[in-house]
Amino acid sequence: MKNKSLSFHQLLSNLGRMIESGKARKALPAILKLKEQFPNEPNILHLAAITYESLNNKSKAKELFIKSLQVKSDQPSVHNNLANFLKKQKQIEAARHHYEKAVHFNSKFAEAWRNLAILEYEESNLNVAYEHAIKAANLTPTLSSAFSLLGNICRKNDQLSKAIDFFQKARDKDPKSLKAIYGLAITYSDLEEPEKALTLFEGALVLAPTMSEALYSKALTELNLGRHNQALETLEKLIESNPLHAEAHKTLNEVYWQLGNKTLFCKSYLKLPRGKRDNREITTAHIESLIAAGLIEDAQSVLDGWPNSSTNLELIFLRAKIEEEKGDLAKALRLYETAFSMQPDSSVTKQYLTALIKVHEYERADKLVNQALKYTPNDQLLWAIQGTCWKMLEDQRYLWLSANGNYIRKFVIPTPKGFPRLDDFLLSLKKELLEMHKLKERPLFQSVRSGVQTPGRLFHKNQPIIHSLKESLREVIAEYISNIPRDTVHPLLGRKSTNFKFSGSWSVMLKGSGHHISHVHPLGWISSAFYVETPPTESEYLPSNAGDIYFGRSPYQLGDKDFIEKQITPTKGSLVLFPSHTWHGTIPLPNESKHLRITTPFDVVPSNI
Repeated sequence: MKNKSLSFHQLLSNLGRMIESGKARKALPAILKLKEQFPNEPNILHLAAITYESLNNKSKAKELFIKSLQVKSDQPSVHNNLANFLKKQKQIEAARHHYEKAVHFNSKFAEAWRNLAILEYEESNLNVAYEHAIKAANLTPTLSSAFSLLGNICRKNDQLSKAIDFFQKARDKDPKSLKAIYGLAITYSDLEEPEKALTLFEGALVLAPTMSEALYSKALTELNLGRHNQALETLEKLIESNPLHAEAHKTLNEVYWQLGNKTLFCKSYLKLPRGKRDNREITTAHIESLIAAGLIEDAQSVLDGWPNSSTNLELIFLRAKIEEEKGDLAKALRLYETAFSMQPDSSVTKQYLTALIKVHEYERADKLVNQALKYTPNDQLLWAIQGTCWKMLEDQRYLWLSANGNYIRKFVIPTPKGFPRLDDFLLSLKKELLEMHKLKERPLFQSVRSGVQTPGRLFHKNQPIIHSLKESLREVIAEYISNIPRDTVHPLLGRKSTNFKFSGSWSVMLKGSGHHISHVHPLGWISSAFYVETPPTESEYLPSNAGDIYFGRSPYQLGDKDFIEKQITPTKGSLVLFPSHTWHGTIPLPNESKHLRITTPFDVVPSNI
C-alpha cells in the first residue's frame, strides 16, 4: 500500500490505543478485517501480533511478528516488541537478537537501548548493560527512570558510590520518583549507612504505604540498627498488607527465635486468614523454619496436614529432609531421588548428593556432582561434595584439590595505622563489636551453635575501626593470593586475580559450648576467620584444644576415613585464610566457659572492577 491516507493511520492509532487500554478483544474484528484487505501490510501485521499477544495467543502473536518482519525487515518497533515478547517466553538469545536489530535500524531508539540494558542487567552482564543504559540515558536526559536503571546496574555491580550519584540524578529530575527514592535507600543500606537508608525508606512509604519491598527493606534496616521491636512492627505491618510474603514471615520468626521469644516463634503462619493457608510457598517457609529450629515433629505435623504432599515437588523434598533429621536415611534417599527426578535444580541436587554420601554411595554422587559443576563451576559446596567423594574413594584427585592443606594459612595482621600496638586495636574493635551483638540465640540457617551473629555486611559499616580492619586484612589477602600458583581448572587457583572484593562479612560471638558445625561458604572464593578475642589457651580453660578451627572433615559423619586434616589454635589478631570449598568447623568450648570467642569472618571473590 502506498500513499496511505491520514484516516488510515488514524484508524491504526485508534486501534492501538484500544489494545493498550485493555480492549484487545473488542479491537480484534476490525484488525482482522484490515488484515484481510491488506494481508501483507507490515503495520497491520504488527498490530495484529500485539493484539494476539494481549489475548495470550502466543503462537499466533509470534507468527505475525515474524511475518511483519519478513515483509519489511527494517522496522525497529517491531523488532523491539518481538524482543519483549520473546523475553517473556524466556527466549533470551532470540530477544537479545531482536533488540540489537531494533537499535541497528534506529541508533536513537532509546526504548530499545533501555530494554536491551535491562535484559543484560537481568542476565548479570553488567558492563554491557551499563553501556546500553548510558546510551538510553543520553537519548532521554530528562527521564528519571533512565538514571534509576543506571543506578540499579551500578548497585548490582557493587559500584555503590556511582549508584548513589545516578539515583540522586533520577531523584533530581523527579523528586517523587519511587524508583529513585527506593534505589537510594537500598544503596545506602548496602553501604551500611542505615540512618540515611531508613529516612529514605520512610519517604518511599509515604508515596506507597503498602510497598512490600520498602517495608521489608525498612525492617532489615531496623534490624541492622538493633531496633528489634520496630523491625517486628514493620514486618507485622507488611504481613497484614501482604499475608503471603514468605520472606517477611521467615524473617519475623527468625527475629523472634534470635531474641529468645519461643512463644511467638512460627505463630504468624497460624494466623493467616482463611483462604490463604494453603499457599505452598508459605507452607514451605513454615516447615523449613521448624526444621532449622530442630522442631521435627511440629514440621511433620504441618506437612501431614497439607493436601497432595506426596505428589508435590517442594513437599516431597521437605518430607525427605524430615526423614533425614529423624535418622531414616534410606527413606530420605528415596524421597530425594524422587524430587531429583522431577526437577534436578540446585537445592534438590545438593541434598540428594549429601544423602548419597551419607549412605556411602560415593561413586554415584561423584558422577552427579561432576555433571552439576558443568553448570555452576564456582559453587563451592559442590566442590566440597566432590572432594568428599574423592577422599572416601581414595582418589588421587583429592590431593590435587586439597593440596594437603597447603592453601590453609595462618597470618597475624599488621597493626592498623593510628594504633601503637595490635592489642590496642583489638580492644577497640572488640568494644565496637560487643555493641553490635545484642541477640540471644543463634541464627537458624547458619553454622553457629551456642553463639550469635551480627546481621548485615560488617565491612560496609561506615565506622573508622571497621575501615582500619579492612585495610590491614587487604594487605594479608594480597600476600596470600600472590603466593598461590595458577591452575586453570582448580576452584581456588583457577580464579586467581590480584583484583578482589569482600563479598560477605559478619561477626560471630561464641561462649559456653559454642562452636561451628562443619560447613563451607558456597558463594565465596577465599574464606577466613579473623580472631578479635579468644579464650585463654591454658589447659584449665580449654581442654582438648577447645575453640580450635579444624579443616577437611565433612559434617556427614563418615567414620575414620573422613578425618580432620589440619587444626589451628587461634590467637588474638590472627587471620586464617583458606579456599571457600574447604570443610571447616570448630571444636566446642567447654559448657561452663565464660570466656568469649569473637571473630569477624568474611569471604573474598575476584573482582573485574
